[in-house]
Parts: sequence; structure tokens; C-alpha cells
Amino acid sequence: MISVRAERDILSEADCEWVVTMYFSFQDQINLYLVMEFLPGGDMMTLLIKKDTLTEDETVFYIAEAALAIQSIHDLNFIHRDIKPDNLLLDANGHIKLADFGLCTGLKKIHRTELYRNWPSQLPADFVPKPFETRRRAETWKKNRRAYAYSTVGFILA
Repeated sequence: MISVRAERDILSEADCEWVVTMYFSFQDQINLYLVMEFLPGGDMMTLLIKKDTLTEDETVFYIAEAALAIQSIHDLNFIHRDIKPDNLLLDANGHIKLADFGLCTGLKKIHRTELYRNWPSQLPADFVPKPFETRRRAETWKKNRRAYAYSTVGFILA
């Protein structure tokens, strides 16, 4: 129930074009109900499976929209913590809306926000980007990408 309450809390604060709209919520003795916007475009995972490969222009478009959606949540002092294609919903025009805030956390005083304040303008000194080391590794990834798409990602710290 805590994750549903976290979702309700962020959706009640987030009033922007990048987050799925919650029209209202109510509860009975057992359940909390969220009445939310209908997004007929499905989700990014379904789009990726359907199209198999996005063009470079499509990729740039969706990555840019995802970055703006994530930034809008950060501007509200929240961290989503569950970004994945299933949680990037598409409206009727193909624009992204972020959903599923059950693992979301707030950047409250108990969090070390100084770590995020100047990111990414000040990356750690030991940060070294690692491009694909070989063409073979890239080809292996391409061959196995569908299996990777269906794999479980992430973890929860207790």
C-alpha cells in the first residue's frame, strides 16, 4: 500500500505535460483507487517490440522526451527510481508521459542532495565513459537485444 500512496502523492503534485494525469483518487476500506488519464499509444516497450528498431530520428525524439519527463520529476524534488520502457507511456500523438511512481522517493533533507545539485556538469574524477570495446560485443548485444528487453532490471534496497 505504501507504493500506491507514493504514486498518489507524486501524481497529485505533478501537474505537467510529461507525467500521466491523475484526475482524482478515492478509497474504500480495502483499496485506494486512482482515476488516471487514458493513453491510447501504449508504452515504449510495446513500441520497441512492434517496430524492432527505431530510426535515429525516432530515438533522438524519444530520448529527448524521456529526459524532459525525468527532469520534470526532479524539478519537483522526486526521484523516479524505476525508469524502463514499460513506464514510458505514449499519448495519442506519440508523446511520452512518465508513469508508475510506486518506487519514487523524495529529495528531502535526509537525502544527500548535494550529490545531485551540479550533476552532470561536475562528474566524479574517476568517471570514465566506456564505449563498446569491440564490434563483436556490439553484434552480440544486437543478437540478444530481444532477450535483454524482457529481462528483469533494477533492484530494491531494503
